[in-house]
Amino acid sequence: MISIGNTNHWLSEQATMQPNNQAIITSEKTFTYSEFYEECLGVQSYFDQLGIKEKDHVGILFGHNYEFFVIVNALWLIGTVPVPLNTRHTTKEIQNQLRQADIKFLIIDETLKSQFASLIFQNKTYLNKVTKYEVRSTKFNILHSAFCTQHSALIMFTSGSAGKPKAVVHTFNSLLESVKATDSFADLSAEDVWLASLPLYHIGGFMILVRSLITGSSVVFPDSLEYKDILLAIHKFPPSHISIVPTTLLRLLNDNVSPNTNLKFVFLGGGPSEKEFILSAVNQGWLIVKVYGSTETCSMVTALLPKEIKSKPDSVGIPLGENKIKIMSKSKNDLGEVAVFSKSLFKEYYNDQLTTNNELKDGWYHTGDYGWLDREGYLYIASRREDLIITGGENVSAHEVETAIKSHPLIKDAFVFALQDKNWGQIVCAVIVTDNFSEDEIKNFLKTKIAGYKIPKLFFSMEKIPRNELGKVTRAAIFKQLNLD
Repeated sequence: MISIGNTNHWLSEQATMQPNNQAIITSEKTFTYSEFYEECLGVQSYFDQLGIKEKDHVGILFGHNYEFFVIVNALWLIGTVPVPLNTRHTTKEIQNQLRQADIKFLIIDETLKSQFASLIFQNKTYLNKVTKYEVRSTKFNILHSAFCTQHSALIMFTSGSAGKPKAVVHTFNSLLESVKATDSFADLSAEDVWLASLPLYHIGGFMILVRSLITGSSVVFPDSLEYKDILLAIHKFPPSHISIVPTTLLRLLNDNVSPNTNLKFVFLGGGPSEKEFILSAVNQGWLIVKVYGSTETCSMVTALLPKEIKSKPDSVGIPLGENKIKIMSKSKNDLGEVAVFSKSLFKEYYNDQLTTNNELKDGWYHTGDYGWLDREGYLYIASRREDLIITGGENVSAHEVETAIKSHPLIKDAFVFALQDKNWGQIVCAVIVTDNFSEDEIKNFLKTKIAGYKIPKLFFSMEKIPRNELGKVTRAAIFKQLNLD
């Protein structure tokens, strides 16, 4: 149930309506909504001193901790647009995104100082617990920015099919409508306990925080996103809602972890899932909800409920709430591009009107994913974006990896693709053409070019990559030569 009135900033409303309800839970301490609000006010005061102003774009490079959420709310109270950045990216990748999103200030976790020591940016500030508590203890009188659901609330980067990241802009309204869509089947409550079990710089992780805030419920921050800490948090602070990728679910099953009695739903997304282990999870009592969505749709727009898993295990469900799905098919068969109509859709790609116009048409978002609808309206995804590899919940552009490999002076040609993997969902693989193949040398070279999770796990060597008369790679021929078909 959503009880906020949307007349003021969400945290301010919750601190007034239910000041004593738990907002944040960590292994070290907990915060009520009143205490969390006070913490955010202190950081807002500090940001005011830095000169951060309304409508500024502020980058956030932070670890997986509750301080990230403090920063987001402090920026919202000022009227600033937060831009979460992937801490696994290289300094070069971060630099490019700072320019692309017109970042004016950059807030960096003190614990990541050495990792990004070479990052060149004028207005960067390192934030640590000492700074925050000093600020929190000072006396101040703060005026918040006017709250409007149509104002930009978030810029979040996503991998593009051509390798160029897109800066997706969401409003407070699109965030709210996404929560409403989830509430349409999940019957959300202030008594819920959410586990922050996905990276906060991805929309899936970010929306966990938003759902807890809008419903006035609690969110648990594990000590890290490592499996052992996720498992510890599940046992110590039994959540009612968990969002996980297939890799994590598989490990829970392999370790014979049983769901706690407080658990209502396990949202499963993050890429291709094998129905065998999902059915196994359901049989073991895990209340799996398969979901489909993207950064542009503000997380899930369809869902397959636990009671439907056994009858339609290959589907990603039906549209949530007022959402609509249609298949843009130009052929006689039912397969075509998936288009989404939803109040939770993004506003635009920042500074990229051309791409915005290409993908947002008459209120429909053309996803680039291909699938079909059955007679009952259930959606099936045949393939995600052709160039997108989803490994362990991370999006990887095959084109970007391919370009990095080809920049090696000894590589004549390269082709990057995905193979299904039980642990990772998909793994990044590469075929290379070179006279002097050394896997260790290529991997060390790529460490300076792209993030570690993008580096191929498997390399194959070929004398020539087969292409058709248009110069396009013939996947079938490659797979046949490599005995992968």
